[in-house]
Amino acid sequence: MNDFKSLSYRTRNVLVAAALAILAVALTLIYTAHAKKNAQSSSAGPVPVLVATRDIPIGTAGSTLASRGWVVTKSYERSDVPEGAITNMNQVATLVAIQPTYKDELLVAARFGSTQQEGVLATLKGAYRIVQLPGDANQLLAGTLKQGNRVDVVGSWKVPETAENHDSAVLLRNLLVVTTPSKPSTGDNGATSVELRVTGAQAQRLFWLEKNADWSLLLRPSTDATDQHPTPTTAVALLQDANGH
Repeated sequence: MNDFKSLSYRTRNVLVAAALAILAVALTLIYTAHAKKNAQSSSAGPVPVLVATRDIPIGTAGSTLASRGWVVTKSYERSDVPEGAITNMNQVATLVAIQPTYKDELLVAARFGSTQQEGVLATLKGAYRIVQLPGDANQLLAGTLKQGNRVDVVGSWKVPETAENHDSAVLLRNLLVVTTPSKPSTGDNGATSVELRVTGAQAQRLFWLEKNADWSLLLRPSTDATDQHPTPTTAVALLQDANGH
């Protein structure tokens, strides 16, 4: 104690300040460790998420979902909850559905927006574009396709274009159906159309197929879809397959 009293006033202030700084650091470390422990504890438990009890079409007001009984709350492990999952009705109370949600799917924020985002523009961003593809009811799966489905496009064309030899292959995959084809009315010769979301490269291929080839849409699974990439089919290849080669 006498040694401390013998120190100069300035030196004593420096030592006191250093001691207080060390104490502050220690308290900060204790607080941080405690907060981290609490965060880990809270993240380990189940997470409540809203789940659709029926299909929710585009344009549905978020404020009506609960009152209509279109959603229920279920608990999931945090690792099973997708990014942007909706956990509280307040998150969508002032929004509308800008993309469809199907029965038993988890509600996610990306499928809801303001009324200004509603419609075709809700599906567009970056390099994506919308193309309206005309065709007959069979080509476009009229009566089968739903908004939000994904489709592939299979085509058959001449190789080379001036010859009579044909190749057939799936040339486009996983295109989003933006609007569904209507069933053609009597007198329309089966003509209808569908709107698809495509990139620039996909648009070029699709336009070429429409103008120069026979083609048809293929409906993809709504979940866990996988792709095969076989070689294009030709008359020779079909004959070889038939003969077991």
